[in-house]
Amino acid sequence: MRYYIRGFENNLKPKDQLYTWIGGYVGFKVQYEIDDEFIKQIEMSLTLLPRQSLLYLPISLITRRHDRLYVIIRLKQKLGYDAHIIKTNFYFPGPPLEDINTYKKEIVNYDNNKFYIFYKNKDDIGALEKLVKRTMDFKKIKHIGYTRETNVLFLLLKPDPNKTPTDLKKIVNNLQAIVNYY
Repeated sequence: MRYYIRGFENNLKPKDQLYTWIGGYVGFKVQYEIDDEFIKQIEMSLTLLPRQSLLYLPISLITRRHDRLYVIIRLKQKLGYDAHIIKTNFYFPGPPLEDINTYKKEIVNYDNNKFYIFYKNKDDIGALEKLVKRTMDFKKIKHIGYTRETNVLFLLLKPDPNKTPTDLKKIVNNLQAIVNYY
């Protein structure tokens, strides 16, 4: 957890931060206030597999498969419409989207990985695709989405302590190109 925290702070350069430890070796939550013209706040939650529990670790490897990093980027400016890229078979029984029937749905391949794309306007998916291609490998993405109502960019990632902090810095830096797209 310390390695992630150091990486996030070195790459995102927050002006203020608030950490909440989720107890033991489970993970942490953080809120970063950063100095950026497009972003109000970044919230993250890291949950780790129970490596300290030899009995529960095998069960957790089957059910959860990996550590998870939830990232919420609160934007200052509204983008397009709701759009989501979700790894197929990641959510059981299905993606947790409100009013899922109002979206258009397709299955696409990114780097030999199958994803569902949910959108109301095809250009919005193009903006998310562009953001991911400029910043990280699609293998790390489990869910990326934008919700217009809350003006939030959401990411669910399989974190890597060596790459994820720099990937998040790239996302922050490349958001300008996406915002200028609109």
